Amino acid sequence: MAYLALSVEDVIINKWPLVEGALDIGRASDNDIQINDAAVSSKHARLITELDPFIEGQLITYLEDLASTNGTELNGIKVTREKLNPDDIITIGFNEFQLIDNQSNKLDETAIIIG
Repeated sequence: MAYLALSVEDVIINKWPLVEGALDIGRASDNDIQINDAAVSSKHARLITELDPFIEGQLITYLEDLASTNGTELNGIKVTREKLNPDDIITIGFNEFQLIDNQSNKLDETAIIIG
């Protein structure tokens, strides 16, 4: 199962499983992942996990910035909405998250023909 890990100096201090649905991230207390950091907007970002329409039983997760003041970075680049891959690094304010998926399919090495 994939999960989002919050790490500090390469030590995982918290993790959240990525199951179908949405995880809201921000400073407000009603977020699924609350970050007490002045650089983080009240409603900063959202992770959306859904079934992959092309691969049966596979989940995919998208990172979406919610028009935050300071933006959301994926692997050092500001994004508005992007598909996540294993080992991607998400930066929100001064917080660093990583997508961990030890059971991910190595689909980059496989051709998928959709007809």
